[in-house]
Amino acid sequence: MEIRELAEHILFGTTLEEKLVSSGRLVDTSPGRAHTTPDAPGRPAELALDRWSESQRVPFGDVRALERDEDRGLVLHFFANHELLAAELMALVLLKFPDAPERFRRGVAQTMKDEQEHVRLYLDRMKDAGVTFGQIPVSDFFWRAIAPMPSPMDYVTRLSLTLEQANLDYAPHYQQLFGELGDADTAALLGRIYKDEIGHVKYGLNWFNTWRSPAQSEWDSFQQTLGFPLSPSRAKGIGFNREGRLQAGFSPDFIDELDIFAHSHGRCPDLYWFNPLCDLVAGRDALFTPTAALIDVVHDLAMVPALLAANDDLVVVGSRPSVRFMQQWKRAGLALPQLVEWDPLAAAIDPSSAPPPSGIVDRRLTRLCPWGWAPDSVLALQSLADQLPAGQPSPSETWTPVRRDLYRKSWSVRWLDDIIDSLHAAEGDWIGDRHMVGTVCGDIDAVEVVLRAGFASGWTQAVMKADFGTAGGQLMQVDTPDAQATSPLLDHQRGWLRGQLRDAGAIVVEPWLDRVLDLSGQYEVEADGTIRLVGITRFLTDERGHFQGVFVSNMVGDLDPQLRRFLYGDGRDTHRLQRLFARLGDLLLQRLPRDYRGPIGIDTFVYRDADGILHLKPVVEVNPRFTMGRVGCALRKRVLTSRTAVWRIQRLKDLNTDGETWAAEVQANRPLEMTADGHQVAKGVVFTNEPEQARASVGMLIVAEQTDQQMLNGWSGKTT
Repeated sequence: MEIRELAEHILFGTTLEEKLVSSGRLVDTSPGRAHTTPDAPGRPAELALDRWSESQRVPFGDVRALERDEDRGLVLHFFANHELLAAELMALVLLKFPDAPERFRRGVAQTMKDEQEHVRLYLDRMKDAGVTFGQIPVSDFFWRAIAPMPSPMDYVTRLSLTLEQANLDYAPHYQQLFGELGDADTAALLGRIYKDEIGHVKYGLNWFNTWRSPAQSEWDSFQQTLGFPLSPSRAKGIGFNREGRLQAGFSPDFIDELDIFAHSHGRCPDLYWFNPLCDLVAGRDALFTPTAALIDVVHDLAMVPALLAANDDLVVVGSRPSVRFMQQWKRAGLALPQLVEWDPLAAAIDPSSAPPPSGIVDRRLTRLCPWGWAPDSVLALQSLADQLPAGQPSPSETWTPVRRDLYRKSWSVRWLDDIIDSLHAAEGDWIGDRHMVGTVCGDIDAVEVVLRAGFASGWTQAVMKADFGTAGGQLMQVDTPDAQATSPLLDHQRGWLRGQLRDAGAIVVEPWLDRVLDLSGQYEVEADGTIRLVGITRFLTDERGHFQGVFVSNMVGDLDPQLRRFLYGDGRDTHRLQRLFARLGDLLLQRLPRDYRGPIGIDTFVYRDADGILHLKPVVEVNPRFTMGRVGCALRKRVLTSRTAVWRIQRLKDLNTDGETWAAEVQANRPLEMTADGHQVAKGVVFTNEPEQARASVGMLIVAEQTDQQMLNGWSGKTT
């Protein structure tokens, strides 16, 4: 039989008998004219590729989901349709490209005959399970994704290296599963098909390497050739079968890249970007030249949003971490969103310097999720506005003067001033009273008046905070002045005030309290305008309030009994923290702009008064953005609940050695241990950026059976 004749039977036949016709020896003396791509292959009505919207769920699960014969038969139904669809796509490539190399066409034809035989074998096993072909709807996704192929190169990339490569995972996974169920015949069938698939993938890979540009790596060529809506993640099934891919001929580098690759399978992704200078940019309402230290923060912590994202989201990074690092990240059970190398701020300033990569511009997006909305994120992400769903505000519409005000320390002070009396009355003396509320000042004279009054009332120290600033930054402590002093301010403090008033416009003055514990409530204002308490976290800070780390689990394990009793009302009010933060969320929502959506946090702290009595300051500041507390909440589900865990930032300058040597010692002393299912960290350290590439700091998740000094203090330094 002519190859063309067999291909026409398979592609256009409307019965299974036509599609599974035996061909005997094949010849290719009359390839014929090139066919155009039909809207769909010929199919019996019950197997038409347009019924997926009516689909029932196919039981792709563990052994317990496949105990019934019918459930096992439905899984085989899914596989049989994939094999039939593969044969139809192979028939299409033979009819669409009659001028392709004869050796290529003969290989495709032989593979097509293998696929026919696979369908026959699956149908026999389905019949034994009481399932008929066409009993459930079948998907047209792969036809729509692969059939438009413009060249044989696209065929091998989309079918051999994607659809068939995924079977290198599915076939052995289900071979083992059916074996555990005692179905030796189906297990043997899947073992045979697995061996065939290795050969099919190897055949496609050989042609792919023949045709691809030698100037590119195997992986880069694959990514570039594989067009949307397919992505490399479609080349993976359940589990990841490295050995099968090596047998098929893939290079170790290709396999490593595929192993860590993540991409949405259909859901429109959220796009995350780390712009931690948003607080400072918001205050200036314009871009500014950051210090070298701030640039290092942006560089070192660029992967932080990946801790918040899902597997099928996009995270923008300046440069991708190494494959080795991402394999460690994956081993720790962390999500693997798609990392896209791009500098959106540089692209916004000079579009020709860094245009958005194809991994972004060819996607519909659900949300844009910068660390915080401010002029930098508006400028950087405005070009993506057209990729958002209809009706969702663009970045420029999101940033308003009202939203800018939320970054002000004065906004938080005025809100606390409004609620403190009613909150104190409702909750009792465990909430501090009005004396701790700050005062907003617009000039140096007003600051002096507040300081004099405060010291006269018994303050021993005060703190001045710029209206805009990062956590623990842009503040100045003031000690009790000498009795002979004409002003509570020293000359250098006046100079600092002049600069901050010029940049931020206002100063908040308040008593310096004996802070003993930093807490934070993390919230999400949902699309419907309601507010959800995501979680309560405990921060680790230095003496000036600079962030050092956040507890991920067991945040009270190391606290002294007095402080623990305080948090839980001496055992008589164990839910009071939860109740307070829920109340604060409701009060916050009433004060937010009506169109506010997204993350927001409320920082609080516990302090000790002059008599040694503990109180809680319920609002220190509001953060209208993601925070490190939100990172702690996100990591919580990645850690065994019975463990203590802290995510902290280790400053490299505190070490006595270089970052790479230190990291190796840490991993040797605190090796990673996962739970039996591999989903949660049971013990050890996980680095969240590469110590070898870090300029100033390394993020790290530390998990142990109980709190220890390195969790609290790092490998040097002191925290409260």
